[in-house]
Amino acid sequence: MDGRSKKLDDLMKHKPHGFAHEHFVVVPGRVWAEAGSHALLKGLRVTDAGHFPNAKGHRVERLAGAETPLVIVCLRGRGWVRGGAGEAVQMVEAGDVVWLPVGRAHAYGADEARPWTVTYAHFAGSEAEAWMRHAGWRGGGLERLRLPKGRVEELRLDRVYAILEGGYDVRRLIEAAAVLREALAVLGRLVAEAGPARSARERVAAVRERLRAEPGRAWRLDELAAEAGLSVPRFAQVFREMAGASPIDYLQTVRMQRACQRLAASESTVAEIAAEVGYEDPFYFTRCFRRVMGLSPRAYRTGGTGGGD
Repeated sequence: MDGRSKKLDDLMKHKPHGFAHEHFVVVPGRVWAEAGSHALLKGLRVTDAGHFPNAKGHRVERLAGAETPLVIVCLRGRGWVRGGAGEAVQMVEAGDVVWLPVGRAHAYGADEARPWTVTYAHFAGSEAEAWMRHAGWRGGGLERLRLPKGRVEELRLDRVYAILEGGYDVRRLIEAAAVLREALAVLGRLVAEAGPARSARERVAAVRERLRAEPGRAWRLDELAAEAGLSVPRFAQVFREMAGASPIDYLQTVRMQRACQRLAASESTVAEIAAEVGYEDPFYFTRCFRRVMGLSPRAYRTGGTGGGD
């Protein structure tokens, strides 16, 4: 077992709930004894559902797995999940969905620094596995699915617990099951839209577009590399292969192009334009502009060919 997994083992305490403003609903067994055979509930029924906001200290370990499938949707913050003891830990970010099948040992919890906010549902029924597969589960162990950025709220899984908080009559149980079906159907579509993981070159190309869109931002190389999902050396290598320049030099070129546009098409001062394109010091901006363009910003604006400021 690696050091990180051992640390998680040492810290593991079963704290499934008890958070401020949480929602936590368990449908009593006696209810299912009476309603479980209903024609509209045999296929899919919700057994537990809830919502844990900013769930600091949230940790659960089930050595024998869960009795029903469980889907966890991370709305904000960060957490982790793993299979049995000794298996690799997978980090869970906002926009990720985690599948935990029946009888599979697992553990999960919130990140200490950025605890997650999660909505979840346990469910059962003859349709359960088919719905899981439709929504991206490939069978076997636990799985983490990453949705397209900013789309996780479309699942609206929170409606499940909200319905059951109103009571456990058959109409509400049927409505909760219908809402779960809708959430799983939407999840299947979003997983399909996310598609296979993009290549390193595609991710770097997306970062280049962000640099062009936001040249005035105070970008850091490690931040850009992380956005592309690469180490800093690998990111710099792929970026140079694609752009013919280092990320820093490319960003400076983009900034100078934007500065030229602003000098030609606006009445903003040199200092104002410098700030717009990411330079706090207008004198440093002027030196960089002269080095790239061969003349000062003021000379460029007046159509000159060089000389002083």
